[in-house]
Amino acid sequence: MCSGRAFGDELPEPIHLRFAVEEGLASQCPDQAQFMDRLHVELPRLTLAPEGAHARTFDVRIRRARAGLHGEVAVTSKSGASYTRSVEARDCATLTRALAVVAALASNAVPEEPSQEAEPAVPPAIEDTTEPVPPPPPRPAPRKRKRAAVVKRERPAWNAGAGLGTEFVTGSLPRSAMGYRGYVDVQRAFSQNALGGRLSFAYAGAPLPGALLNVRIQTWTARLEACASRRIFAPLSLEGCAAATSGIFEASSLGQGRDETNVDLWLAFGLGVRARWHLAGPVYSELFSNVSVPTTRYDAVSKDTVAVVHFAVSQVVGEVGLGLGIKFAGP
Repeated sequence: MCSGRAFGDELPEPIHLRFAVEEGLASQCPDQAQFMDRLHVELPRLTLAPEGAHARTFDVRIRRARAGLHGEVAVTSKSGASYTRSVEARDCATLTRALAVVAALASNAVPEEPSQEAEPAVPPAIEDTTEPVPPPPPRPAPRKRKRAAVVKRERPAWNAGAGLGTEFVTGSLPRSAMGYRGYVDVQRAFSQNALGGRLSFAYAGAPLPGALLNVRIQTWTARLEACASRRIFAPLSLEGCAAATSGIFEASSLGQGRDETNVDLWLAFGLGVRARWHLAGPVYSELFSNVSVPTTRYDAVSKDTVAVVHFAVSQVVGEVGLGLGIKFAGP
């Protein structure tokens, strides 16, 4: 009898796997096939049952939690008995590994074998006749899934986003002032890392002080950035960017019956850093900053009956701002 049980433990057991991930986590979490591979490492006898077959059900769910990510495993037997365990982790890779181990433990807590052993001698005879047939088909199947899963892990996910923000601008205007920026961006995720680009448009302006000619300095710019990001933990990611900014540097005078506007091209190169906080669903907020060096140093001079006012753009200009955006998942 003991040898018969040991041999029976080697038989594959078909199961139903229900795997669900909260919206917005798909780019950093494995899919159902990848999780089945991890579960198969813990319990090699498990295989996927065809739809509608009478088999145990493994229900796995992953969602965001206050401290990171929360995962839950519920194993339901053929008779309806259920056993549930939950796990929390900072990232999805750690969480899914832990869920596979927990699912293996939960599987042992909801056994299905006693009912088969308690039957008369007929089931063992049936098992012996069907025994040579089932093992060969299931064992190659997981290996094929593993090869497919490796390819899927190397295939990153695309997502795009758009947002608006306000920023504190210094160095490019006669005095520090608030400006406005709108942007669109695209990212390609590789597990916890991502590469992407951003195109943004900004406006800022401030008057030249102390002159009756009412001189105002304005900048209308577009910025192209190449960025690399790293998700520190579930809701927070950090990004570093190299940026090129071009546009218009405008000085206009509207006083004493004379309207005059001087327009020059603006070009600057710099570096930026962003901290992005992922809120509920696809919405996120971010704190961003940039330091740039203009290729040309612009001067503005205002002369009137009271004084001569001179302004020169600083050799280094910068912005610090806050933004709110929304992310759209790609294919």
